[in-house]
Amino acid sequence: MSPPVSTPQQLTDRFPWRFIAIAFGISWTCWFFVALTGRNIFTDLEVGIVAVLGGFGPAIAGIIMVYRTNDQAFTRDYWRRVFDLRRIGTIWFLPILFLYPATVLLTFLLTGTELDASPLAEMLRNPGVLVTTVVFVFIFGPFSEELGWRDYALDWLQARYSALASSVILGVIWWAWHLPLLAVVGSFLNENGTDPVFLAGYLYVVVIYSVLFTWVYNNNARSVLAIILLHFSINLTSRILVMPSEIFTYNSFILIGVLALVLWRYGGKHLVREGKAQS
Repeated sequence: MSPPVSTPQQLTDRFPWRFIAIAFGISWTCWFFVALTGRNIFTDLEVGIVAVLGGFGPAIAGIIMVYRTNDQAFTRDYWRRVFDLRRIGTIWFLPILFLYPATVLLTFLLTGTELDASPLAEMLRNPGVLVTTVVFVFIFGPFSEELGWRDYALDWLQARYSALASSVILGVIWWAWHLPLLAVVGSFLNENGTDPVFLAGYLYVVVIYSVLFTWVYNNNARSVLAIILLHFSINLTSRILVMPSEIFTYNSFILIGVLALVLWRYGGKHLVREGKAQS
């Protein structure tokens, strides 16, 4: 049984180029401007604000496209999926909040690498920094992106393609959207350089995330809140634990194992077990 998605009439008949153009246009304009200044987004408040604004490109694009439908029911559904906690099955909070941290801890364990939680220790010594970090990580990334990627684009894709194909397509778009950050001083991509091997690895990791996000989304009544929390868990874990670059590949292989298990148990057509789709 196919997981319910918004009807094609509520979405554009063609590939959502307008959504992509708006999302990329807002984000890339802001990020290229910041890159040209050569200033660090974490030490310079002015360019930091512009960089954060750029991160809201997908959300702004999604909201614009939804309101352009002039469909009140569609618009209500859009916002309910962002804020309705009841859509999330209780057992699903385990993978949503702990799947990625568990893979990271397993990576440290299997490689025999000493766990570096110094950023977390520093935050615990300074509650103000802890609160600021948590709020920033929640808004910039999970909230600023998922109101577009999953709350609009994913439904469009799943109305036409399998869940797996939709996830791969969206994953590639999601990866490409990040690329200007290579030139933004202070961003995680800038810090990791322009190594083609790293970028290729980053691509397949983003695609894996995209498939796992769709799996959670389709099994929780299309809850965007579930995806925001999952995205938040990934980003926060990356902030509080330092994963050396030399073991990053091992973590990627563990994620591939998780993906293989999900595809085996749920199938790639809907990423939902037969008869278990939620409305």
